[in-house]
Amino acid sequence: MKSLSQFTLILFLSLPFMSFFPTSQADFAFVRHHVHIINNLPGDLILHCQSKDNDLGPRTLHPGQEQMIRFRVNIWMTTRFCCLAQAEWKYKYFYAFKVKRDKFHCGKQCYWSIRDDGIYYSSDGTGWVRYYTWE
Repeated sequence: MKSLSQFTLILFLSLPFMSFFPTSQADFAFVRHHVHIINNLPGDLILHCQSKDNDLGPRTLHPGQEQMIRFRVNIWMTTRFCCLAQAEWKYKYFYAFKVKRDKFHCGKQCYWSIRDDGIYYSSDGTGWVRYYTWE
């Protein structure tokens, strides 16, 4: 009985915080997101992605291969994944996911295509727009 009353008290005290975010933001924060990064280069791509909490380490993607990042947005809505893409003499640091940008652009699925002339973005994997150029 004591644990039930403690649970009820915790639930009651957390209600004001649950209404802090509008429903759409709360939905965005607590669903699982997927970022797809596809190597559309003729050669290998070295990709190293990380957030503040997760370093995924460097990965080699052969032509046509994809790296998928799965995660949930933190409660403060500040989750970001930064990636370094390296291919031959080209490289680029880019944000594969940033809440302020992507809550309006891609929802639960974001797509990136790494190509010879730059890094392309799509919200559905079909309509590609160049978002970054190589350095």
